[in-house]
Amino acid sequence: METTTKLEDLPIRYGFCDPASSKKDGELKQVKARSAIVVVAPDWLGRIFVLDAWAKRCSTDELIERMYRTHELWNLRQLGGEANGLQELFQEAVMRDARLRGKRLPLRPIHQSTRLDKDWRIRTILQPVIANGRLFIRPDMTELKTEIGSFPLSPIKDLVDALASAIKMIPPRPTRREDDRELNNLLAYLRKTGAPPAVIEEIARRRSMR
Repeated sequence: METTTKLEDLPIRYGFCDPASSKKDGELKQVKARSAIVVVAPDWLGRIFVLDAWAKRCSTDELIERMYRTHELWNLRQLGGEANGLQELFQEAVMRDARLRGKRLPLRPIHQSTRLDKDWRIRTILQPVIANGRLFIRPDMTELKTEIGSFPLSPIKDLVDALASAIKMIPPRPTRREDDRELNNLLAYLRKTGAPPAVIEEIARRRSMR
């Protein structure tokens, strides 16, 4: 699905890095896995925009450099990374490397449930977003579109797995009741502190449009 949205309207961005070595033994051996990084950004309407989708068979050093560049480019709120088994050691090594370089990398280790089938996990995350027309992918992201279109039949699913994991990192939106309670508390505070009525009315108007 395509739309036009400015980057400045998508300030909250999440990335997920899936190293190639995290692939499970049960997957086809003849398909050499790639490392993948996907960046997504939600908007206030609940839509999710894919900003970056990268996958490559590369060395560990090249992957780490790509992680740094991704954060520098998109100013990520969090960069998730699979931390199951030996991958936890990789996450620790990257965080240690960042400390030694004096660089900021908002790495967040993600432990994927080993009791869930990977295809089922991916499907349950992506299906509601796609079915509701909330996922937006740039036209030039042909590899990601191909993986989504061929999932789960194709053994190549590096990008679609990273995409699902990145989307999973987005916090759930508050319910309307929670929004209303938060607004009422804010307006009560503004009245108590003597804020001008015009300011209070403008805040109430803007929040009601969300």
